[in-house]
Amino acid sequence: MAKLDEITELLTDELEGLKQMLVQLKTLTKELTSSETVKDISSTRYELKELNKTQEDHFKRQDTRTIQIEEQLKKSQIIPEWLLFLVCMVLILSLSISGYLGYQVAQFGEEKEKAFEEGSAYISTELKGYFIEHPEAYKTFLDWSKKEVNSDLK
Repeated sequence: MAKLDEITELLTDELEGLKQMLVQLKTLTKELTSSETVKDISSTRYELKELNKTQEDHFKRQDTRTIQIEEQLKKSQIIPEWLLFLVCMVLILSLSISGYLGYQVAQFGEEKEKAFEEGSAYISTELKGYFIEHPEAYKTFLDWSKKEVNSDLK
């Protein structure tokens, strides 16, 4: 029987500890359900909803402002039209002047050759007339030209 008494005594001790734990658990649950933290969570939720609304309004305003800026950028130009027109006119003018000057240089060479041919024709007719009038000068000229040819060959 002594063993039975020991077992009952242990069981009663265990039941007593379990009873105390249940009492503590009840008091803790009462404290948790009636505490202010539950009330604070609802106010926090309300504040979060208000913050979300404020952020949505802010983002909507930013979106509308971004759209306005995009429209203004589309309307604006990096290079003004008058500057583009001026640059095109300068390019066209410089190309035209360059072409005209190139043509003049080409014509100048042709004019020079033409003038040389006319001059040499005129000189030869003048020299013929002079040499016909002065045959001795013609003989001296022939001697001189032979000496020049010989000296050029050396």
